[in-house]
Amino acid sequence: MIKSYYLVEKQINELKKRILNLENDKIDLESIIKKYLSRESKMIRSVVSILYYRGNITEEQYLILTATELIHNASLIHDDTIDGSLIRRGESSLNSKYDNKFAVIAGDYLITLAVKELLKLNNIKVLQKFTSAISKMCIGESMQYFSKNKIPTLDEYLEKTQYKTAELFDTCLETMSFYSDIKYNKFGLNFGTAFQIKNDLDDYRCGIKKSEDIKEGIYTAPVILLNSVEYSETAIEKTMSLIDNYCRRAKSDIEWMSDNEYKYRLTEIIDNLCS
Repeated sequence: MIKSYYLVEKQINELKKRILNLENDKIDLESIIKKYLSRESKMIRSVVSILYYRGNITEEQYLILTATELIHNASLIHDDTIDGSLIRRGESSLNSKYDNKFAVIAGDYLITLAVKELLKLNNIKVLQKFTSAISKMCIGESMQYFSKNKIPTLDEYLEKTQYKTAELFDTCLETMSFYSDIKYNKFGLNFGTAFQIKNDLDDYRCGIKKSEDIKEGIYTAPVILLNSVEYSETAIEKTMSLIDNYCRRAKSDIEWMSDNEYKYRLTEIIDNLCS
């Protein structure tokens, strides 16, 4: 986590309170979910969104941010279940601590909590955007499932990446613009794409034998750009160039911002993806 996130600390702390404000602690499911949501998280979607809107977050935007974080966490629980992952954020994943059935229920429950937050807005456009985003996240996961042990084309990979990851960034930022004078472009889509490619590259850098993606037969940008399942500095360089391309687009998307600390910190986060 970049130290400069202190700029949005107040808003993030408020968001955390809202996320943990579940309905009934007596229900085992909610008690377990609350513990899960209490784990340390970068909350990158919320951080970049708050910076983009220069810290002026309305009640409606808080509802959107809360829903976004709940949907993201639901996707992590489902991903862990699908992949059989044992660890999440330094602790046992829900599927390993309990079982797959419970993990699916927990992920679905988080989705219902997110929908409850969005319904408070009474805005059909927001619901349509988030419904589309969740649908695309599922399609992206399906694309990944059916391409296992195959090296996809770069276009296929980028489409899957945008569906699985960037779409939620984009939806959060765009719907927040409905409650702001600030116009939105495609910053979330470009930043989210760079963010996921960087995550994929970090996994690849662990080495072929240690890469979780390669173990699962999931071939990402480095393998695609090299067209070979082997470790190569050339693959890393090509992937970094791809990340840089999306980072430059993301920077172009915030050129409208005046030179202030919010723009500086947002640029700093983008630059961090290129290192």
